[in-house]
Amino acid sequence: MSCPHCDLNIAEFFKGKDYVDKLIVALDHREPETPVRAAWILGRLQDKRAVEPLIKLIDATEDVYIARAAVEALGRIDTAKARKYLKAVADNHPAVLVKDAAARALAAGSETSERRNRMHLHPIKLEVIGGNVRTFTDLALDYTGTLALDGVLLPGVAERLTKIAGRMHITILTADTFGKAEEELKRLPVDLLLIGTGLDKAKAVLKMSAEKVIAIGNGRNDVAMMKQAGLRIAVIGPEGAPAELLQIAEVVVGNICDALDLIIHPMRLKATLRD
Repeated sequence: MSCPHCDLNIAEFFKGKDYVDKLIVALDHREPETPVRAAWILGRLQDKRAVEPLIKLIDATEDVYIARAAVEALGRIDTAKARKYLKAVADNHPAVLVKDAAARALAAGSETSERRNRMHLHPIKLEVIGGNVRTFTDLALDYTGTLALDGVLLPGVAERLTKIAGRMHITILTADTFGKAEEELKRLPVDLLLIGTGLDKAKAVLKMSAEKVIAIGNGRNDVAMMKQAGLRIAVIGPEGAPAELLQIAEVVVGNICDALDLIIHPMRLKATLRD
């Protein structure tokens, strides 16, 4: 099959390339909506491989809307190189639309850094299976089916996540099936990471110091993530949960609020996990 805009043999060209590689290639597509969409997804994947291609795109394009999308993506990836470049864009780019986007991205990155610095002051310590005391600093959560039903946060979730955010860094890992996660979570002190597969979730957990991660999920694509985490909690919830997930979970609960309450009140977990 060939691309209708550039006649590229899509199947042959993308053979052997992973999801991020394909998105990076799409940044150079001549149809203007394609690089905008690719930049949006790359920002939510937060893959550092995209930093240099996004910078090159901003330098090369005359389309301010493409440049703005790339700037926003750099802000989400938030590496030292990205921040340095965004500062230059905020100071010197000829387009006000792009300059303002860079300034907002820098401000948002500063707020995220400040929030992370405030976290982990009182990490959760638990006596897990075997009597070992473990410290947990990160919470990794599935979204669809775990925190949300039909894309909408379940009752009681928002206030519980806010409480937990004072002690742990919270990352929501989702393919965002219903396209509502960003809007639903935008006022909460959490990071949203858009992923493609269960393997992507596992890779994200590994980057967090997996042994210090509590992972919560309800789906088959949460199994790989769960296997990497220091503590695994399965939620059956309104959509149910696969047997494969329940077999590797250390704790199984009926709904997400019960799971989050175990973290807010860790003595309950201690009782559950005691030998």
